[in-house]
This record gives sequence, structure tokens and C-alpha cells, in this order.
Amino acid sequence: MATTESLDGRKQLHVAMFPWLAFGHITPFLKLSKFIAQKGHKVSFLSTARNIQRLPTLPSHLSPLINLVKLTLPRVQELPLNAEATMDVQTDDIQHLKRAFDGLQPEDDELMND
Repeated sequence: MATTESLDGRKQLHVAMFPWLAFGHITPFLKLSKFIAQKGHKVSFLSTARNIQRLPTLPSHLSPLINLVKLTLPRVQELPLNAEATMDVQTDDIQHLKRAFDGLQPEDDELMND
């Protein structure tokens, strides 16, 4: 989270949201992102490209404040192609999805240090 001054002198936060790859996590994180944006703060919402595409359209008055950041999920051989959320895999394969999610860390670290 970073803080900047807005044009009217108020502090504006920049919050990064990085939910687990399950829509039971993604959906509430998006709802919280909208709430934060309604308060005038910026949000970077990070997830995989496929999961970002599955999100509902942002309200037009909030879209300038919410940046949807598409990350590339590292390929894990045991995962089916295009599996980017728990809904895409069998229960036994969630461990492989977690391993792929853990592989997002270098890309995430690079983004957060810009």
C-alpha cells in the first residue's frame, strides 16, 4: 500500500489486492476493491488473465480507480491447460494450482517495486 496526495490535498491510498485463485476469494476481494475505490483510493487488482476476463464489468465511475492487472500463471505440467482457478481443476489438482500461484511471486514482486 502506498500513499500520495490528491489534487485537493487529501491523502490517497494505492492498495494492491491479490486474492487466491478461487472465486470465493476473488469475488469478495473485488467487492472490497470497489468499496475502497468509492472512497477515492486507487486499487490494483491482480489476478490471472483468464480470471480477470471472468470478472463483471466495473462501474464506469470506478474504472479509473481500479486497475485490473493481468498476471501470467506459470505453467505447471500437472495442471490442465487454461486452469487458472479452483473451478477449473479437480480437488486433487488444487495443490498444483497452489504451486503455480506461488510461482507468480517474482512477477508480483517486480510489479510492486515499480
